[in-house]
Amino acid sequence: MKKERLFYLDFIRAIATISIVMTHFNARYLYLSPPMPEKAIVTTTVSNIYIGNWGVSLFFIISGAALMYIYEDKCNWKEFYRKRFLSIYPMFWIAYSFAFLYLFYSDKRIPSSAVDVPKINIIFSCLGLDGLLVRNIPMFYILGEWFLGVIIIMYLIFPILRKLIINYSYATVIGVIAVYLWMIFGFNFNFDRGTVILTRLPEICFGMYYIRFRKRVNGKVAFLSLLILVTNGLLKPNWSQDIQTTYVGIFSFLLLVYFSYYLERVVIKKVCGVISKYSYATFLVHHVVIERMMKTFNLMEISVLYSYILFIVVCVVVAFFAWLLYNVHDKIIKKICYFYMEEIQRKKKTL
Repeated sequence: MKKERLFYLDFIRAIATISIVMTHFNARYLYLSPPMPEKAIVTTTVSNIYIGNWGVSLFFIISGAALMYIYEDKCNWKEFYRKRFLSIYPMFWIAYSFAFLYLFYSDKRIPSSAVDVPKINIIFSCLGLDGLLVRNIPMFYILGEWFLGVIIIMYLIFPILRKLIINYSYATVIGVIAVYLWMIFGFNFNFDRGTVILTRLPEICFGMYYIRFRKRVNGKVAFLSLLILVTNGLLKPNWSQDIQTTYVGIFSFLLLVYFSYYLERVVIKKVCGVISKYSYATFLVHHVVIERMMKTFNLMEISVLYSYILFIVVCVVVAFFAWLLYNVHDKIIKKICYFYMEEIQRKKKTL
């Protein structure tokens, strides 16, 4: 039986989606020489962490929560992997193919992270792992970013995590904390620690535990969460950003869940539902749209007002291409399913 949609997951996913688009829009100003953070939209930080890290942390938490909500009672591994494959790869391949052709035509060269990339490395792009590995290996990376690679790995290990949390709840907490502490204090490999799945386990598992054991936030928890977030923002501690991202993300999730109880109105629910529906498509297209649109403007001279106007226009264009990608993907999948069913019927008739 299909489960009822949880508004707070759509609400937080919508906020996280907007924050990620805002992050990469603002990044164009932060990487100017000299940087011009005063032209950034709204803010570049939340409670002393980079807004991009904040948005990604929320995505990890709601991903764990959403999967646990759907598969808490039963998880057929074969069916789970089939659905996750279909939810990630067809749309990614369509988006990548169109982006590759567009950039090849526009730049008159094969899109890549380096001049000479081994052709075999295209396999990492096909697997959606190029954004995760591009800092260490030359890739034909265009879209998707490191977050997609970590989500794919999360899907691979989710059935195991689910089983551990259901059958060995306390032992799993201890194990996750132990692995996390090693990542924070013992990890010294040439790889960004924040992009390693082991560093994100507390966020993913927190979402899963929340669905399994709590499912509601009361006023005391919300107040404590707000107090911690405000204090962290005011004191601006200089300890590990990875640690801050973990607890700021978790307490932000709890606070946003509490706020969602008072915002579940028809219009807000519909808007959040739409943004949530197109969030993955938005994630896939926004990088290229932002980069290509903003490079046509002189960002050194643009005013703050014009920056806000440009952001609105960028959001409209991103929304259009996200809608287009989603519907092209939908039509292709329906066609494939139609031909597949036709083939099954044809084989049955020949028997």
